[in-house]
Amino acid sequence: MKPRQQFLIILALVCFSTPALAAVDWSVNATLETKTAIKDVATSFDGKNVFVLTEAGELVMYDEAGVQQGRMQVAPAMDKLVISGFQKAGVPEQITLVNTSTGQIQKISFSLVARINTTGSPFLGSAEAPVEVVIFSDFQCPYCAQAGTLLEEILEQNPESVKIIFKHFPLSFHEQAQPAAQAAIAAHQQGKFWQYHDLLYANHKSLTAASYEAFAQELGLDMTAFNRDRRSRTVQQQLVKDINIGKQIGVTGTPAVFVNGHRVKKRTAEVIQAMIDAELKK
Repeated sequence: MKPRQQFLIILALVCFSTPALAAVDWSVNATLETKTAIKDVATSFDGKNVFVLTEAGELVMYDEAGVQQGRMQVAPAMDKLVISGFQKAGVPEQITLVNTSTGQIQKISFSLVARINTTGSPFLGSAEAPVEVVIFSDFQCPYCAQAGTLLEEILEQNPESVKIIFKHFPLSFHEQAQPAAQAAIAAHQQGKFWQYHDLLYANHKSLTAASYEAFAQELGLDMTAFNRDRRSRTVQQQLVKDINIGKQIGVTGTPAVFVNGHRVKKRTAEVIQAMIDAELKK
């Protein structure tokens, strides 16, 4: 039996004080253990995943914490592992396996399935629906308003099989995005999230500090509770929780849409419906 092998992901910080002198500070970010001998290792461009090619003929993925995310059987003769793609340009990463003895090359595409905590989040559709469509959204984002309308149309076409779930992801350069999100969470506590959501998006170009009370009054909310809740630490924590969930699964902008954890690359009715249909066949 081959001994357990261990490999380190090491971050090297190189500091040049003068052209003639260099110093290197090393720090160990994570230690991952495998139970078989390793042929090759590669890291995703964002540094969040490590791919290991083993002598047992397996390709294994670990996250940055060292937790195994998935594995697949590959040709045992493959001995070289390369990651390619252009993350900033939106080109998905691919794994290339190489048999350096024969020159055989195998390309593998992969899609990470996000685990999204949706407990307590507002949703439309049946609570028991097998397909969850999650949208991370910003109330000052015009594209989010368009995406929301698209998803409601998707729900109309799939009333029993789809649930639309809303997650807050206010962008820092939208001045009213965070207070709007806090107001929407406060409205949710009174059972009027989606009505408030619709008012916010109908007025997303003209939101001001005075808008939130006006919308709450229009919906007949308890104003004392509404104003208390939207400024409360509890609501702020709920908002931060959504933002952190989004960041953990790679959300950097809005809207970001996921179908049962699979990120939607092209937001069209045809693409999303095809993803829903694929999930229903599983």
